Amino acid sequence: MRITRRGAAFFVAGALTLAACSTSTDPDTTTTVGSEPTTTTTATEAPSETTPAEMPTRFLVEIANISDEFAARRVGAFTTPVGADGPAPVLPGESYEWVFSAAPGERLSFATMFVQSNDWFVGTAPDGIALFGEDGTPVTGDISANLDVWDAGTEIDQDPGSGEDQAPRQAGPDTGSDDPDDTVRMVPDRMAPETVTVNLGHDGTDFTLTITNASENSATPTPLAPGVGVVHGSGEPLFTDGQPDRGDGLEALAEDGDPSGLVASLEAATGVTTPLAPGVAAVIDMDQTVFTPGEPDDGHGLEALAEDGNPAEYAEWTSGIVFAVPSGASDPGPLFPGQSYTVEVDALSAQYLTFATMFVQSNDWFFSLGAEGIPLFDESGAAISGDITDLVTAWDAGTEADQTPGLGADQAPRQAGPDTGAADPDASIRPVELDAGNYIVVTITPMP
Repeated sequence: MRITRRGAAFFVAGALTLAACSTSTDPDTTTTVGSEPTTTTTATEAPSETTPAEMPTRFLVEIANISDEFAARRVGAFTTPVGADGPAPVLPGESYEWVFSAAPGERLSFATMFVQSNDWFVGTAPDGIALFGEDGTPVTGDISANLDVWDAGTEIDQDPGSGEDQAPRQAGPDTGSDDPDDTVRMVPDRMAPETVTVNLGHDGTDFTLTITNASENSATPTPLAPGVGVVHGSGEPLFTDGQPDRGDGLEALAEDGDPSGLVASLEAATGVTTPLAPGVAAVIDMDQTVFTPGEPDDGHGLEALAEDGNPAEYAEWTSGIVFAVPSGASDPGPLFPGQSYTVEVDALSAQYLTFATMFVQSNDWFFSLGAEGIPLFDESGAAISGDITDLVTAWDAGTEADQTPGLGADQAPRQAGPDTGAADPDASIRPVELDAGNYIVVTITPMP
């Protein structure tokens, strides 16, 4: 019997490279993953008349990339004034700072309460502001002119600086009548630069957002309260102009200066949009494993798959099949959001399925069904079918030091070449605290 694999493609430094890989099995031997070949029945020996040979079942496996569904990339709260010992409002002349990282194409949104109001906040437009110019240069300097004073639409307005239901005078949080206009909207005749001066700095690695209270000589001098910053792609992570508050925590920020609920909501929707790379699907026996959790990579191709999206050696080692051509495409390539890979595998009863595909916006992470895989048949012997995403885990191959996902200079989209990056001080293969279901959907279907 001869098995040939075709079309092993891999993703290196943002470009596609085609690699051919093929393997064959001698009629007198079979390969066990992680062991030397062992002798088996030769092809010339007839099967027993009383035990007919089992026919394999063919399965269609689909791996879909859904990583475009994130409202936020990075989220933070600025709560402590510069030079202070703990959280507090900033008074005129005082500042908050927030240090964060971002990549070209990402945007910044933030909001901080205008304290002498019922539910006003100072912040960016719903879609935020660009953090990089068209030439990729970080945006720096005074961005105050890009800000507005907004009404959250959650509490009826009283005269600024005197309302009894405003934070400095109210009996308790969430006090005050509902606003008859429940939409988030700009406050008329209020210019943000009269209240705040906001600067962006960049040190070559990180941005620093500095929010300084400039309201001392304004019509309504006011403290500013702890707020929220979010780095995001397209979309409107905090609110939509002309629409009611979403109930994710903006009301508590705008009425009471409490950003915690909004931070929690955004953190639950935080992730990095990432391609997936060509990978390998392998059918293995019950007593086989394709890697050893808690131990270093054994040098059979997992490093190249997890760091550079090159599945060729790993496919040969596992006797697996490469999946490399996205849905709707004719050539091998990385898998972008909205696309899927499909691969067909044949299995006998009591055999298991595993696969591996690179999380491209990382140094050496990959998604997998684990070292031992999952059984392809249930206890009754029926072939499994349906969504198996809950069984997928994100893994760190332990072969390269981790950088912030989506930002690292040694990650495939930005690295100078394959196998670039410092060694990981923890060389063990280990799970990553990442919800695979936010990035990937895997389904399996037995074929007629």
